[in-house]
Amino acid sequence: MINSYSFRIRIIQSPSDYISADESEILLVNEPNTPLISLKIPSRNQSLNQKQYISLTGKGYLSQVDAENAGKAYETILMIAFASVRIGADFGDRAARGIFTNEGIKYLEQSHGQRVLNDTHGLMVFLTEPKPLFALTEMSMQRGVNKEKFRQSFEAAKKAIPTLTERDRLAFGLFNASLFQTTAEGRFLLLVMALEAMIEPTTRSPECQAHVDWLMAATKKAEISKEERESMLGAIRSLKKESINQAGRRLAEDRLNNRRYDDLSAPDFFTYVYRLRSNLVHGNIPYPTVQAVGNAAAPLEVFVSELLTIPFIGIVNETSFNKTPPPHPQIE
Repeated sequence: MINSYSFRIRIIQSPSDYISADESEILLVNEPNTPLISLKIPSRNQSLNQKQYISLTGKGYLSQVDAENAGKAYETILMIAFASVRIGADFGDRAARGIFTNEGIKYLEQSHGQRVLNDTHGLMVFLTEPKPLFALTEMSMQRGVNKEKFRQSFEAAKKAIPTLTERDRLAFGLFNASLFQTTAEGRFLLLVMALEAMIEPTTRSPECQAHVDWLMAATKKAEISKEERESMLGAIRSLKKESINQAGRRLAEDRLNNRRYDDLSAPDFFTYVYRLRSNLVHGNIPYPTVQAVGNAAAPLEVFVSELLTIPFIGIVNETSFNKTPPPHPQIE
């Protein structure tokens, strides 16, 4: 018997988007002497529009390399197709590769009497036979706040009789939105956006402004196209105010004084996360890892929370984190 290889790309659809289909599987490529490509869910008792987790599978490749290359090609095809119909999808590019140990897999195989593989979020390649089951587990993070500490915060805010500006409200809204995010990148970026909403760059010194005026005058005389001139003038004009990094450091110093975050002073922590944000948003190489972004997001959450609230109520409470895994793995 000739070994056959398959690929499988497990995808998480966004909660608000789905493929409207009553069946559990859609055959996308079904031609003679060609590997079978299908979009499916594990259970035939459900339809594609009922599941957030779906998989693109390909069967019938003669080698592991062929299956892997085909999987990468079809992942790109699927990414473009989903974007075209505006279905949000997480392809697992920056996700964990599976969490069950070899001993855990052996235990599951004994329990179910069938071959079991880690349910990798993203692309995986495997021998087609014997037909495998896929083991998936998830972990959630919950933060518990002592009710008395919450009461202290409430009483302090009531006593302060705070008045929020539109800028404050925007920052609070972005901060709250970050707490609903399930990915490290989404949470991190919304937290930085909340930071940016609080920042108000001030005008530079008269000497600096005079130098900027000189640069603008020289640029207006330069023999360059109108489009280039206007673009450069806009960039130069912005130099009349301090940079976001300067303004952010000043905000951190003014509001947070000597507090430290991830063993950095408040101004230095701002510079660190803002540089990380730039590398993440602009795709600077080396691209930040999920671990680096996640490690920064946790203290950044505290940093933004305190920037928002210390001006009104000072330091009132600290919170604790509890990691709560589900009691049993899901086998699909």
